[in-house]
Parts: sequence; structure tokens; C-alpha cells
Amino acid sequence: MKFLKWILYTSIFAACCAAGLCMATEKLLLGHIPAFGTALHWFVIANTLCIYNLHYYIKRIPAGVSDRADWTLRHRWVHPALIVLGCLISLVCLFYLPFKVILVSVGLGVLSLGYSVPILPFPQKRRLKDWGLLKLFLLSMVWTAVTVLMPMAYWNKSFEAYEVEFLLRFTFMLPLCIAFDIRDMETDRENSIYTLPNAIGLQRCFRLMDFFLLVLLGLAVWQYTRYPILQRLWSALAIIIVTKIVLVLSRKYRSDIFYLLFIDGMMLVYAAFILWR
Repeated sequence: MKFLKWILYTSIFAACCAAGLCMATEKLLLGHIPAFGTALHWFVIANTLCIYNLHYYIKRIPAGVSDRADWTLRHRWVHPALIVLGCLISLVCLFYLPFKVILVSVGLGVLSLGYSVPILPFPQKRRLKDWGLLKLFLLSMVWTAVTVLMPMAYWNKSFEAYEVEFLLRFTFMLPLCIAFDIRDMETDRENSIYTLPNAIGLQRCFRLMDFFLLVLLGLAVWQYTRYPILQRLWSALAIIIVTKIVLVLSRKYRSDIFYLLFIDGMMLVYAAFILWR
């Protein structure tokens, strides 16, 4: 259990999810499983570690709020250490990345930093996360851009041939982000951050997650009409079913470990169905 908490609470697992989704996109772009360990993979891993650990390092949560908050208070040194490590790896990777990837990463980096760091010129809502309804689409868009646009830029592929995959990935991320908003709705309400669950209520959020899964199904069928690969369609159906099961379970199991391992873990499941189909 201690080891599991280390990889989850340090965001090492989230970084692996990001790299897995990148490799899934590369499989679709190249037609074969890419070799792991390219500059792109390490760059994505390093920056995920930087952004997530920075978020939890500057976040001030009192003891007793959650297991992750208590773990962070006991291991305050871990987050700055991983931030420094991530920055060093990112700097090395910059020498091996195409300029287009660096350009995309700059824009995504500003958005990611703005999520936790008060950089907006407003008297109260100075972080992007403070704009609760924007938070959902921002996180989904950043994850989609990192795991779809950056591999396209790295391999110099045209977006027009893979726009459906971009929409699939974005739609897939939306219900996962809503689930995290539901988990955090009490804390967000106390801090006057009106995310979607606080704005429209739990039941409507549950229906909205189901709606996005239906949209995901429609996009998968649309993709099949363009590229009639039956295995890809079956993979999409399996991903939708497993995601639905995990989202239903998330109503009962609200622990940090469940969300970080299974809700975030759906990204690895998504990647696995593409990589090993």
C-alpha cells in the first residue's frame, strides 16, 4: 500500500498515463507500436510530474481533509524534488524535440501553470481553476492536446486526417474530469469554486457523463465509417463499457486511491486497447 501511495500521490502514475496515451496516438499515426523512451515520451512524463507536483506543493490543504493531503504534509520534500527532476529532464529533451512540439508545449505549459498559479489579471479569480465551469473543459483540452497534438507535431502528421481521434480523446476525458469535480465538490464549494456539480447538481452530472459516453460511441461509429477497422470499433466499445463501470463504482468509492488508480487509470486502459489490439 505504501508503494501504491507513492506512485499515485507523486503523480508518477498520472505521468505514465500521459505517456501511454501519447503512445496510443503514435500507434494510430504510425501503424505500429512506437518504441518507448523517445524525447517526446520523457518530455511528457517530466512535464506531467512538474505540473502536478507544483499544484500539490503550493496547494494549502489542512490535515484531515483527505489521505492524499495528509500524505503530502508528511512528505513535503517529495514534490519540490520531483519538480526539479522534471525540469531537468524537460531541459534535456528540448534539444531533441522538433520546434513544432516545443511551440505547442509552450502554450500548453502556460495553461497548465495558470491552472494553479495566480497569473490572471483579476482581483479575485486569478487562477484558471477558480473559474469552475471552465476547469472541466480546460483540463480535458490540455490532456487531449498533450496526448494527441504533440505526437502529431512530433511525427509531422496532418491534423485533418486524425481530427476524429482528437474529438474521441476530448470526449473521453470529459466524464473523467466530471468525476473528479464530483469528488471535490464540497471543497470547491467551501472555496467558492462553482464547478459543474455545484452548478447543476449530482444527478444532472451523472446524466451528462452518460451523454458524453454516448457521444463517444457516436464518434467511434463515425470513425469506423471513415476507417473501417473493426478491431478499433470493438476497442472503443470496450473502453466505453469499462469507463461506465468505473464511473458507477466511483459513486460508492470516494477515496483518493480509487480515483487516482481507477478513474485516472482509465487513460491507461484506453491506451492499452489501442496498443495491444
